[in-house]
Amino acid sequence: MATAQPAASRVLFRVFLADGRVLSSYGEWARLDDRVIFSMPTQLSREPVELHLITIPSQRVDWPRTEMYAESVRAAAYAANRGDADFAVFTSEVAKTLNEVSKISDPRERLATAERARQKLADWPAAHYGYRIGEVRDALNVLDEVIAQLRVGVGITRFDLSLSAPLPAPPPPPLPPPSDAELVEQFVAAASISESPAERMNLLQTVLRLIDRAVGLLPREWTDRMRGAVSGDLDRERKIERAYDALRKSTLEAAANLAARGRMSDLEKLRDKVRAEDQRLGGQRAGDIAALLATIDLEAAAAIEIREANQVWQRRAPAYRRYRRAMNSSFKTFNDALASLERVKAMSGPPVNTITSLAKRLARSGKSVAKVAAPEDLASTHALIRSAWELADSAFRLRLESVSQNSVDVAQRASSAAAGALMLYQRARADQLSAMEPPARK
Repeated sequence: MATAQPAASRVLFRVFLADGRVLSSYGEWARLDDRVIFSMPTQLSREPVELHLITIPSQRVDWPRTEMYAESVRAAAYAANRGDADFAVFTSEVAKTLNEVSKISDPRERLATAERARQKLADWPAAHYGYRIGEVRDALNVLDEVIAQLRVGVGITRFDLSLSAPLPAPPPPPLPPPSDAELVEQFVAAASISESPAERMNLLQTVLRLIDRAVGLLPREWTDRMRGAVSGDLDRERKIERAYDALRKSTLEAAANLAARGRMSDLEKLRDKVRAEDQRLGGQRAGDIAALLATIDLEAAAAIEIREANQVWQRRAPAYRRYRRAMNSSFKTFNDALASLERVKAMSGPPVNTITSLAKRLARSGKSVAKVAAPEDLASTHALIRSAWELADSAFRLRLESVSQNSVDVAQRASSAAAGALMLYQRARADQLSAMEPPARK
């Protein structure tokens, strides 16, 4: 047996608001968390039907009435598309079952078969939107009399309440399609409860387009009154939007400036100023205000972090200055050796007569580097620099050895040592310079 199917998506549903107003939904609405989403037609008099996506808060909807009406629409759609065919198949099956009753010789089996047929008949309306409920009720009355006689025949004299159980009432018929004027008023209603400023303005602009398109088709007095009201609402929305844009811009600039100066008390005052201005504007942009306050909080957190980092840096600055003074000469010596180390790495030099003096200078500065006590937070990079010095010394020594022995193998070992020295030194120096930089300059 066929079962009832949902209404077609083009059927016009209704969303009833808690304040009594009604919105049209082209196809079924969808409920998603605390939102209701549906498509509202801008006109119904021509094809294709123009639709506008609507999103409203679910708490503004009269759900019992909306869901009850949805059943009415589904029932009407079912009656128009599937009802006759399904009912014909069903009644044929019931008639066949009852015809078999007369052929059953066992009285009790005859009664059980008739009762099963009655149960199927009684279940039909609830499963099929109350379709043909009047005919089902008439058939049940006839069948109840037959079952009562069959019960007497098998000696059952008590009255069975299930035979008199009431059938569910069919849903009321759907409302007629809304007029163009009613659709305009529905768009105004949707705009009034929309929580999105952008969507609210878009809906109001849609209303003005609908009114302009229907000039001459709608009553002049009604049109003028509606256009004036909607234009006023739209102007107010635009004014509020400009005011919040200005508040957003000034707040972001002020928060950045105050955070850069570490003015925590002023950032808190800025939060209070934003809240006060939002109240003055009527609290029209809750999402924007929440984002602004969150931005101020982020700026405040960043300001605290920079301030604390600067305090730490100020405590370490004297040690950094001492370290620079102690290492400046050694760093200059290593920098003078960089070009020669690059040539050792490339196995292209430098001349032996320049290596000896450079290696001696590097060795002397290496002893100085070993004696320097680096600040605690620079200890790891200082260790890398010492390793770079040792590798540089090894690279020059191996280069001299490779020349004296005319050995490519030794030259390759010198190249590897030079490459390691260059890599360690450049990385360690970059890390050191970054660590010693004041935080506010990063």
